[in-house]
Amino acid sequence: MKLPSLVDFRSPRVLPAVILLIGFVERVIFLALQGVQHALGEAENVALSVARDGSIADVFARGSGLTAHVNPVLPSLAGSVYRVFGVQSALSEWILALLSISTVLAAGAVFCRAAGVAGIPRPARLGALAIFALLPISPDLETISFRVWEGGLASLLGATVLLLALRADKAAALRYSHILVLSLTAAFLFFINPALGLAAYGVVGLLLLRRAHPRTWIGHGAIVVAVLAAVLTPWTIRNYEVFGRIMPLRGNFGLELAVGNHPAAMHPGQREAFVERLQTIHPLENQAAFDRMQAMGGEIPYAQAMGEEAKAWIHAHPGDFAQLCVRHAAQYYFPPRWQWNIYTGQISKSVLVRQPLLWTISALGLIGAFAALFAWRTRMLYLATLAVVPVLPYIITQPVPRYRYIVLLPLLFLGADFAYRLLRRLRPDRSALS
Repeated sequence: MKLPSLVDFRSPRVLPAVILLIGFVERVIFLALQGVQHALGEAENVALSVARDGSIADVFARGSGLTAHVNPVLPSLAGSVYRVFGVQSALSEWILALLSISTVLAAGAVFCRAAGVAGIPRPARLGALAIFALLPISPDLETISFRVWEGGLASLLGATVLLLALRADKAAALRYSHILVLSLTAAFLFFINPALGLAAYGVVGLLLLRRAHPRTWIGHGAIVVAVLAAVLTPWTIRNYEVFGRIMPLRGNFGLELAVGNHPAAMHPGQREAFVERLQTIHPLENQAAFDRMQAMGGEIPYAQAMGEEAKAWIHAHPGDFAQLCVRHAAQYYFPPRWQWNIYTGQISKSVLVRQPLLWTISALGLIGAFAALFAWRTRMLYLATLAVVPVLPYIITQPVPRYRYIVLLPLLFLGADFAYRLLRRLRPDRSALS
């Protein structure tokens, strides 16, 4: 007598849910083994400021004043949790960690659903989701850093933009309501993470080119612009009132440009040059730099001065700058070993596995992306846009692991699709692959 199964693994939703559940448990175990920790960096400092007095401030140290250096959303959320459950208490950190893990895995779930709408076969989708959920590619980011940094939330919003665009592409007719909902999601994503937000607007533009009649472009474009303006206006007004400048996003670009472009960056010892540069000009890393920033009138004048210094060097050394741009683009997709632990320089044994895994994902994903752009020209174009556009701002700055997380999902699913197509060609007789 055959007993009824409590779980039907043939259901299209059960196996992905099981994969995600195992991934959730894995991350919780990883976190438990690490012990109670809190995130580091500028965003954590702002979260502490929010917890103290509700201000978006003190990004470099207590007393550095109001800031536009980081996006305020995640630090505000973390600061609110701190105010209720204790500043950097075990309970607060577990709440934030579980939120971070849930956000990351929700991004994987939504992206998997979108990949199905795009036409990626189920075996390839499940394989990509399993790699994302079960293999420890970036556990420290997903369980610790993304409590206050935006990578997990940005990935979820990017996946949502993709799913909305693909469903609109498949609809019988493209409606203004499609563009309105897409515009709201893309605008919030652009505010959270401009690099992935830029890719989201590329997705919206691609949808209009594919499905909208040219006579409707002005109307659709007006919706996109109006929604973006509405989303950015409150933060822009706040920054104008605080700093006397129109800043719809952040005020740190000049500093980031200076960190990535300077004479020592051309030297072979890239880790040492990068760390030394941070410890020389970054106010979070160097007390003298912090004092200079305060003497110049705060973070905005200081970042602008650093940016002007970097631009002068770029203008005087265009060849070196071009070489750095190529290197930055390559490092964004294929991070060198030193970037896995920038400050200590000690490479753990796990990196010996994680680095080649990430390089393989990037290689297959980029092949799939360019195949979609230049050969297939199917709905996979939307995934390709999310995979290749976010690198653009980081070509002229120094990418680090947290910056590249936002392209992990599109590269992973594009790579899985490409590998599956290749396997089907090599083993066409295998019905199990169909």
